[in-house]
Order: sequence, then structure tokens, then C-alpha cells
Amino acid sequence: MRHNLPALILALAATAAHATTFEPALGVTLPDEVAGLPFAGKKEFPQKELGVNYAWQRNSPTRGSVYIYTGGARTIPDGTEAPIVRRHFAQVIGEVQQMAAAGRARSVTLTGSSEQVTRYPGCGPQFIWRGYEMVLDEGTITSYTYVTGLKNNFVKLRISHLKDDAQAAKDAERFVQEIRKVLGGCR
Repeated sequence: MRHNLPALILALAATAAHATTFEPALGVTLPDEVAGLPFAGKKEFPQKELGVNYAWQRNSPTRGSVYIYTGGARTIPDGTEAPIVRRHFAQVIGEVQQMAAAGRARSVTLTGSSEQVTRYPGCGPQFIWRGYEMVLDEGTITSYTYVTGLKNNFVKLRISHLKDDAQAAKDAERFVQEIRKVLGGCR
């Protein structure tokens, strides 16, 4: 047993360095790093219908988040086409547009002509999404919000970075692709 003790200590240290978090609502294990962004924490909201938020962040404001919640809905079909998912997405984008009026941003500008639906090949859910720019104290932030229905929950991804950070823009796209594979249980 003495000879195996150093190996056991190394194995435990390696496991701690690559900690993961199990999300029971979706039955998935979320990784400690996504698209080069290290895990930054989990927040459970006090109201059950608001669910939980997981975040990965390299530096401020480059951040990717996954929100898993029901919003009080009893039935949420998988995917992006159900009317309840479409209405919820419109509500989420409406809340984004109200950030300036609420004093949480100097301005908010939606990008593109309308929302879009991802068309990623292979395993994992598709999302309805929209990009926008916000002028904040730290500068102009580019953000993207993605929503889908999954296992009777809304799953919302939000990715934000400084507008002029080309690497962060690439990481944002990678974040969505990597998270969708985790959510889909892809191998």
C-alpha cells in the first residue's frame, strides 16, 4: 500500500484539478473549462423556477454562462420551435433591450436583422439566438443570447466579451459549440 500512496495522491490531485459539476435537471456533467474559459462558479437562485446559473470566465468581461430554469412553466418541449420557447426568447431579448432604460447599460443595440436558429451539425441541441452590443463603463460589450428547450427546462446561454477582442469572439462561438455537445450528451 505504501508504494501506491504517491500514485493515489497524484490521482486525487489530478481529479481535483479537473473538477466537474453534475447538473441534475439535465442529467449532465459540466466541465471545469469550456472554450478556454475556466469554471467561475455556480449560482442557485432563491426562487426554484429561476433555476441555476453556471459561469466560465477568463477575464472580465469575457464570460460564458449557462442558465437552466423553468420560469414557472409546467411543460417545455425540447428545441426551438415550440411557441412557449419562441415567446420566452422574445421576452428575454425584450429584457435585454430594457437594460438601458433600467440604467444597467448606457445603450443596447441589437445586431442583425432578427433572431436566428443555429444549424450546427451532429449531436447536441440547436438554439434560437440574437446578438447585441451594450455600452457599459468598461467599454462596448458584444453579447449573444441563445435559448432552447431541453428536458422540460429552458436552457439559456449568454456569452459576452469586449467588442474589439477578436480572440474572445472566436471563443464565444467555441463556447456554444462545446456546451451544446455537453448538453446533448455527445461523445
